[in-house]
Amino acid sequence: MSAAEVLTEVNEEVIPRVCRIFSNSTRYKILLLLDKEARTFTNLMKTLSLNPKVLNDHLNILIANKVIAKSYPYNLYTLTPFGHVIKDALDELHTRLQEPLKRLRRGRS
Repeated sequence: MSAAEVLTEVNEEVIPRVCRIFSNSTRYKILLLLDKEARTFTNLMKTLSLNPKVLNDHLNILIANKVIAKSYPYNLYTLTPFGHVIKDALDELHTRLQEPLKRLRRGRS
């Protein structure tokens, strides 16, 4: 799915879906790691200090929602175009949430 196809699928269900997917911080951490580089299951497991069953469950949720994909034959997990769109949107949300906090902190000083 290309980024253009992702954008044509944006509707009122996308935001609740993304919120459900990333209601678990481990899936967000996986997103951040895969944004930097493709990784193997073992690399993710060691980096996140997760047991294999837990990691597998998280990866399956991300794959089912087309956020990540597993490449063959190298068995590397990578972000999909949809995953990149979501990562960019979450970065923007993070930035927007930080601005009022910075203003509040400056006002207290």
